[in-house]
Amino acid sequence: MAAHHPPHIFVDDTWYCVSASTLRRARLLVSVRAKSLVRDQLKALIAEFGIVLRAWVILDDHYHLLLKARAGKDLPRFFGRLHGATSHQLNLWDDTPGRQVWHNYWDTCIRTEASLWTHFNYIHNNPVKHGYVAHPRDWEFSSYRYYLSEEGEDWLADCWKRYPVIDYIEGDDFGGPA
Repeated sequence: MAAHHPPHIFVDDTWYCVSASTLRRARLLVSVRAKSLVRDQLKALIAEFGIVLRAWVILDDHYHLLLKARAGKDLPRFFGRLHGATSHQLNLWDDTPGRQVWHNYWDTCIRTEASLWTHFNYIHNNPVKHGYVAHPRDWEFSSYRYYLSEEGEDWLADCWKRYPVIDYIEGDDFGGPA
């Protein structure tokens, strides 16, 4: 049987931007409790697997992570555990045993420093892009506030200026509707 997604290629000691969505983009993570579950499970597994997490965001139907694992081969097990534990608990809360919560995850190997910082900004700007908030500092479930308190607003603004995220140019019709 053919796979329905591209294969994952994992390299040791390499940065990845990883995105995962709920099945059919169901809004299963709307509540603070659901987002906290994903955040807390992520925090526990990061420590257990020795993964470096540079940036993260959790939205109502997906999340993005910028991370590096010492051993690339650990990532499938890491995501299996993250998705398994969060699916189990969400299904208990919703009284939906056996429901598939997560569709899959997609990974992008980061090849340059510029790409690393552009993905960093993409992740932090994601709640703005999807219309949840007007500014990344207003979104609780993201690492943006950590950097705001540790590095400051000027540092974040400089990072954005040097490595902007450009999804499309306003007024063009290449990307279709936003």
